[in-house]
Amino acid sequence: MVWLRLFTVSFLGLTGLGALLRVFFYLCHRESFAGLSASKAAYSLVWGLRFDLALAAIFTLLCLLLGAVLSLKKKRWVLAPLGLAATAIVALQTSDIMYFHDASRHIGYELSDAATDFGSLVATAFTQYASVTLGGFILLGLALGTIFKARGWVLRETPARLGIIKGTLASLVVAAVLVISVRGGVTGLPMKPLFAYKIGDPVQATLALNGGYSGLYYLFRNRDKITQIPVPAPVSTDDHRRILARLYPDAPTKEALTFRPVNVVVLLLESWPAALMKSYGYEHETTPFFDNLTTRGLRSDAMVAGGHRTTEGIFTTFCSYQNPLGQSLAKSQLTTYPYRSLAQSLSDKGWSTLFFQGTRKDTSGTGAFAQRLGFQESYGKEEISERSLGTNRWGVYDQDLYAFVLKKLKATKQPFLAGINTCTTHDDSLPPSVTPAFGMDTPLNRNLSVLRFADEALEGFITAYEADPAFGPTLFVLLADHTAKVTGPALTQYLIPFTLFATDGSVAPRAVNALVSQRDIAPTVAQLLGGEIPAFTGRSLLKEGPRAADYYHQGLLGWVEGDHVVEINLLGSGETQTYLRKGPLAPLIPVAADAVHARMTREALAFTQRSQDLLFKGRTLAFFDLFTDRSQE
Repeated sequence: MVWLRLFTVSFLGLTGLGALLRVFFYLCHRESFAGLSASKAAYSLVWGLRFDLALAAIFTLLCLLLGAVLSLKKKRWVLAPLGLAATAIVALQTSDIMYFHDASRHIGYELSDAATDFGSLVATAFTQYASVTLGGFILLGLALGTIFKARGWVLRETPARLGIIKGTLASLVVAAVLVISVRGGVTGLPMKPLFAYKIGDPVQATLALNGGYSGLYYLFRNRDKITQIPVPAPVSTDDHRRILARLYPDAPTKEALTFRPVNVVVLLLESWPAALMKSYGYEHETTPFFDNLTTRGLRSDAMVAGGHRTTEGIFTTFCSYQNPLGQSLAKSQLTTYPYRSLAQSLSDKGWSTLFFQGTRKDTSGTGAFAQRLGFQESYGKEEISERSLGTNRWGVYDQDLYAFVLKKLKATKQPFLAGINTCTTHDDSLPPSVTPAFGMDTPLNRNLSVLRFADEALEGFITAYEADPAFGPTLFVLLADHTAKVTGPALTQYLIPFTLFATDGSVAPRAVNALVSQRDIAPTVAQLLGGEIPAFTGRSLLKEGPRAADYYHQGLLGWVEGDHVVEINLLGSGETQTYLRKGPLAPLIPVAADAVHARMTREALAFTQRSQDLLFKGRTLAFFDLFTDRSQE
């Protein structure tokens, strides 16, 4: 009877705890669900109970097994595993709340990287997310208190026994409840996180999904493996050719890999958001140096990032290809496939290629992934011993990173390609000696002050580089790898800054009056160097003609062309929302769909289906084969 009461307390208690934590998730991210009515939000929370049940079933089974073992030693220890299970669920779901704040999506395969930067994650939880951490401790305290109160009932001795038949039936019922809960019904083993999108609306699906369950699923079921999200679109080669021909009127068919010997420095400014920069419409002057740089060469209305993680930004920037939707290619089974990257192409032609980051090289597998894409050398905070400003919770401040980069580049054979992922804006702290430009009294002001400090470091780096006669002509490409902690419409959460200039003035000042794609970086650099690489699915910003940018956000595929935006619900009902945009940060204006939007929808689906199919087949180099006679689909 003890085990049956333990099952009851564990299963019901952990289910309730998971549900409470999802309510806490909702309260912490109300702005992300502002478009949901109270009734839809409540429905989503109730609909998502199936994920709470699944998570509770997993931990209940562990509680029963461990409890049985411990009870052989001391009977009162039978509830100890339940306390540990409650702690684990609180840790998982509060971590998901924090991760969602940063990446606007639930934890998935990223959970496997937690051990790499465990110390940084804990420090961040107790500083940047102190209120979330406190809320988690309060809920954990309530859970542990409830377990303690239930202790007497669970351990109570009863003279009556169930007997063989009743005991067997009870065991079968318990087993059935646990199995069905994990499966989410009588089919599907186990229930996939994507099941949440069966609710029909991607925003409601996000609220319904238990982030703790999502993390565990990918950790144990799909570790190091990502899955293709189906895209409804024309499937024949002729359909793809016809639809995509307009997007690529000058589709390259042959490689031109004779590059001018010019240095290239690509700065991936860690999570710099266009939404907080004056050159894109923000009210305060947060990055005056960057804003002035945009007048020296190429610039655009803004750039649309290819994802929400550094490795996703690296792949889109250097390989000019769409990421697996809502996922990162790094550390997955897809890394074994061949890719054409700007780094590899230049390396093959004699360029020295180096990648620098202010964090650990192993953070999210970034350093190794950069080397997988053709960077010969990788450096992280482990190699940066001179730290005049100390460190933040993730790594060295940009001033010290840039000093290290300058020292290494001076000793590097030219021409070189240097990729630099900064670190100051990975955190919201400043060195004690620095006076914050906007104060540190609110989270927003902290972020603005850190952004200004990072801009000052950028100014020091570029000024020192250009003043050094040791460096030859150099293309500087400045963009963010992704954004973080940006709220508002989905498109706004993917808008990043961009500018490109040459130290010798060879790139004339020019404004591209459109939202451009992060995929456009590599083909633009290749053309400026006098080459062309057909595997790149972006279009050089030096070329005229059609220009489109894409993003994927919580089941929505976004497609931007000029002032028009369409968002297609891939995982729900499949409907399309259409908008007009008036500026980079202006609210999108819903409009009725017309022929332009219908064409954009077809192009978005055709492009994405072809990109994803080839990506998961390991044939990204064949993207443009459909425009030649070589393709046999």
